Amino acid sequence: MNIVTSKVALTVAQQAAKHWKKLVIIALAFFLIMILGVFMLIDGGDSGGAGTASIDEVVLAWKPVVTEYANKYGIPEYTQVILAIIMVETRGTALDIMQSSESLGLPPNTLTDPIESIDAGVKHLASVVEDAKQKGLDYWTPIQSYNYGTGFNNYINNNGKMYTFDLSSEFSKNQANGVRVNYSNPIADFNDNYRYKYGNMYYVMLIQQYVSPISTGGGDIGNVNASSLGPEVYQSLMSEVSKYNGWPYIWGGSNPKVGFDCSGLTQYSFNLLGYDLPRTAAEQHSHTIPVADPQPGDLIFFKGTNSSRPDNAITHVGIYVDSQRMFNASNSGIGYSNWNQGYWKQHFAGFGRVVK
Repeated sequence: MNIVTSKVALTVAQQAAKHWKKLVIIALAFFLIMILGVFMLIDGGDSGGAGTASIDEVVLAWKPVVTEYANKYGIPEYTQVILAIIMVETRGTALDIMQSSESLGLPPNTLTDPIESIDAGVKHLASVVEDAKQKGLDYWTPIQSYNYGTGFNNYINNNGKMYTFDLSSEFSKNQANGVRVNYSNPIADFNDNYRYKYGNMYYVMLIQQYVSPISTGGGDIGNVNASSLGPEVYQSLMSEVSKYNGWPYIWGGSNPKVGFDCSGLTQYSFNLLGYDLPRTAAEQHSHTIPVADPQPGDLIFFKGTNSSRPDNAITHVGIYVDSQRMFNASNSGIGYSNWNQGYWKQHFAGFGRVVK
């Protein structure tokens, strides 16, 4: 048993009187996870869920406590994100399990009770989420702000109100006065494995490894039989684009060797199926047949999402899935997004049907 594990066990024992109900729940969770693992081995299944990468069992055991505090602070929809934060911060192997000490103005690892760390961490996340909602920001900005602090919310509020990796990088660069450090993490392979010496500009991408964009909008591909493309073609389309779920957005990208932007993803995937779709979102909008009653596989268009273009210009495209979801390559990454609320609803421009 290593030193950290020993300290965790000792601290949990010391806190038993204070948190005995929560600790009983955690013990039961460990037991259920072990039983589930046996059944999964027998059944031959895998440990991953739809749209969510595997979270370590030691972290999953804290889910009852995480759920309690997510409910307490009014952000139950962020439960999976909180578990992902634990994975990214400590993988559940440190006493300050969410690295929450700094959010309280304390030196790192000052907190020595994992439950107090979860309490403080979830409270901090809830505060940046609430601030982001008041400012009309997107889903991912407050998650990056968990790492940077609320100042990042303000920065996004003044720069388009939507998270992008470029803005995250620029913010970190400004705070670090341009000082770079090596960052040997596969998540940064596309960016020469460096980061700026302030926070972690890849934080959203790190979280998305464990909570993919699917989790913010559902995990299936809608009513296959209702697709305007036909069920077989639509299934082939979604099978192709799903290969890139969780990949980062790459401006100008139009193939798997480089990555994808929004219209690059739709052009590439439709062209594989024999559809002659042009390159840009605006060109694809002109190429498709406008429809008022969209079906799965139609395209959905948005305007005014690029500050360098006129407000009424078509600047974004996704694949319509159902009345709430689309699959698209956005600055938050490739995956499912809710198109009928928040930022996307504000910029909605219409639907288009792809024909040969």
